[in-house]
Amino acid sequence: MARTLIKTGVDRFQDKRKRNLLKEEIYKLFINDCKNVKYIYWKEFPLFQYPGALTFFSQLCALGINHYFVTSRNLFEMGKICQNIKYLDVYECKGNDLGLINFIDIQKNLQSLLLYFNDIKKPCHIQFSEVTEKKAGTLKKFVLRPIIILLSPKFLLSLINLQHLELINDDNYNADESKEWQEWKKYLSISSFPNIQVLKTAFLLDPEYQGSEYDKKFIESIANYSKIEKLTIEIGAVNLDIVKNIFLNCKQLKKVNLSTSKKLPNGDELLEIITEYSSKNLCAFSFGDNWNFSVSGLRSFFENWRGRIPLKFNCYYDGMGAWTEEHIMIVKQYRDEGVIKG
Repeated sequence: MARTLIKTGVDRFQDKRKRNLLKEEIYKLFINDCKNVKYIYWKEFPLFQYPGALTFFSQLCALGINHYFVTSRNLFEMGKICQNIKYLDVYECKGNDLGLINFIDIQKNLQSLLLYFNDIKKPCHIQFSEVTEKKAGTLKKFVLRPIIILLSPKFLLSLINLQHLELINDDNYNADESKEWQEWKKYLSISSFPNIQVLKTAFLLDPEYQGSEYDKKFIESIANYSKIEKLTIEIGAVNLDIVKNIFLNCKQLKKVNLSTSKKLPNGDELLEIITEYSSKNLCAFSFGDNWNFSVSGLRSFFENWRGRIPLKFNCYYDGMGAWTEEHIMIVKQYRDEGVIKG
């Protein structure tokens, strides 16, 4: 609410000093007078100093921090009154900030942690990796992006209660096989997430790359996660037997997004596996057009889907022309008939 007031009212002032003064007054009123606030995004001002801050922040359970603006000193001060955060999102994260390390460490029941790093060249301070590992046992959700190797992967073994994991490596998708990279892949291959419900990776795995046994082991392990409902992952064509096992064993799967790094001459086998082995719970399927489904294979897939829950069907184009006008017309036909949607 405070951010909405600021956006609709304060931004009309041209004078920067007046804008900041009014912003600060709105935050003061918000912190002192508002009750049962579920989430606040902290980007500016020493909010912990305002009237009512002790009560407000001692009861707050969800906090977003823009670490580009929030200083280490202010994080130390905030940590004195704000220790019951369950859901913490850190944007522009600096992994060498002792104030942030202390703030994470002091939380009594941290259940969700998002780390969005702002500098892909500076590895995290060892204490940052240690505090992440220390808190891993209570985490139910963990999101790391846009590069993963800044953080030691040892904490993966302690994520015993994890239900939601996102590892998005889109700022480091062309990383060489460095020591840190290999360590991450090793720990992924030996980690286990028996309670996982949502798993999302991007620019992380290349199971068709020579020497990628770690990747294959990690993908194979997904078939053991019987509670998984949403899956986004890179799976090469050489691993379609693994895909079959995932659909056979993971009967709660509702949404699947599968990509492959190499353009295939024909990806129809994947459609056949989904048709034959997916459970009745599956309601969404998306993919990159490197799978290169044939027109006849696509039509057959839709015909076999008749009578099931209308499938949310999305293709993410790569601009290489594998998805033709004829493909588009078939999708439109079956969408109009209610076989698919989206």
